[in-house]
Amino acid sequence: SGMAGDSDSNQDVNVVISTLNAVYRRDGADVAVETAKHMIAAAAALLTCEQGPDETRRILQIVGVAQGKAS
Repeated sequence: SGMAGDSDSNQDVNVVISTLNAVYRRDGADVAVETAKHMIAAAAALLTCEQGPDETRRILQIVGVAQGKAS
């Protein structure tokens, strides 16, 4: 993958963030939160399908720990 893969991945993340920002501005925080939950659920389903439930739990735990440190 190398650098091209990294920039593609960053671009995808930017698309997701801008989508959530657009929903937030258009529909408000509650709808944006629900949209984010659906995105996380879809991502988790894909991860589980492709890499198994242990990897999904590991990723979600990393995110949870990072959120705990941020707050």
